[in-house]
Amino acid sequence: MPAQAVAQVAAGSKEYKSLGLQLQFNTPFITYVFIKKHQPRDGEADIGYALYVTGLPLGLTDELSLQQLFGVFGEVQTVAVHPTKRSAAVVYKSKDDLSEALAHASSGQIIECPLPLPDGPVGLKAWIAEHKAQRPGNEVLQEQLDEWVEAHEAAEAARVAARQAAMADDGWTVVVRSKGRKRAKGVGGVSTVSGGIAAAAASVAHAAAEAKQVKQANNFYRFQQRDKRRNGELGGTGLFDV
Repeated sequence: MPAQAVAQVAAGSKEYKSLGLQLQFNTPFITYVFIKKHQPRDGEADIGYALYVTGLPLGLTDELSLQQLFGVFGEVQTVAVHPTKRSAAVVYKSKDDLSEALAHASSGQIIECPLPLPDGPVGLKAWIAEHKAQRPGNEVLQEQLDEWVEAHEAAEAARVAARQAAMADDGWTVVVRSKGRKRAKGVGGVSTVSGGIAAAAASVAHAAAEAKQVKQANNFYRFQQRDKRRNGELGGTGLFDV
């Protein structure tokens, strides 16, 4: 905590004593925490030789670290960190240990308490890293999208195949019209898939197509015969003779 903030806290309450901590080697920066003898509130039980600590810095908010720090003044019985992670209660085993901690803070001496370096980013950098990890890049998103499309198309193909199989089992003729450049092998550009009556239906369709072609040929032959007869009849009357 900066020196100006230290002065403000000290002026606000004479009960608090500032305890300077050097949390990193080879650095001139000093972090201050504030301690005082814990006074139970009305209705609260006395928890013994307790020290109230506030202004905890980042990285010094767990019970083990606080026990090691305040253990230099005496034997620590227990440590309780408050939910805000900004204050804690340190309970010593004897009154002399509590007095030693308060006396050291009054002397203004600095305690070297180097914190272990974090394995990864902390603070805002840690939040940014977590945010990026939850939102992958465009390449990863494209791969996920391609996988989803392939799975969706496979599921649709399986659904269509199951529906066609069910229709075939019921005796229906499933007709699939050709698309694109593919040519149907059936009659009239229609491919016939065998169901209960697929073979008979294909035979009937083929016979109908052949009958249609024969009928067209016969009609054309009749037209030629009728035209020839009409020309012969007109020629026999002599109307066009000179």
